[in-house]
Amino acid sequence: MKKKKTVFIFIFAFIAIVVTGYIFLFPPGKTAEDEKLFKWITSDTGYYYYQNNPEILPTSEETERAHDNFMRIRFNKKAADVLNQDGHLPKGVMFPDSSIIVKEIYSEKTGAVEVLAVMVKLKGAPNSNKDWLWAEYSLTGDVEYSVSKNGKACISCHKSTYDNVRIFELRK
Repeated sequence: MKKKKTVFIFIFAFIAIVVTGYIFLFPPGKTAEDEKLFKWITSDTGYYYYQNNPEILPTSEETERAHDNFMRIRFNKKAADVLNQDGHLPKGVMFPDSSIIVKEIYSEKTGAVEVLAVMVKLKGAPNSNKDWLWAEYSLTGDVEYSVSKNGKACISCHKSTYDNVRIFELRK
């Protein structure tokens, strides 16, 4: 009985950390840091690909291929839970806090992932912009675009009626 209780407590604590990981990594009022953000996005499990399709897609000429030639987008469970059955965010719906969106960037459709472009919803974080943290990392965690830059290079393209996420306008 005591062993079951210990296992239950351990499982509960693990789930609480994963589901609300940002509370432990980014206490209110604390600036997010690249190393912690990278660890959070790579330790989160249960990602869902855009429209439940793992196909690597061409990027949009409309965005001047800002993130190279090809992409694949995935959402953590928290973000995926607000998408409709077509895999789109309904107009007027906002992603909840701790939503993670990762765009895998490829130069070639058959190549390897080169960069992870990341948006993490963290309303009120000191270095968020439009309530999102913005960053880019290599697969090993090297910083390509730091979260400390407050998404200043990102937001001009990410003006969208879909909570600043462009995929829902660009691919229907």
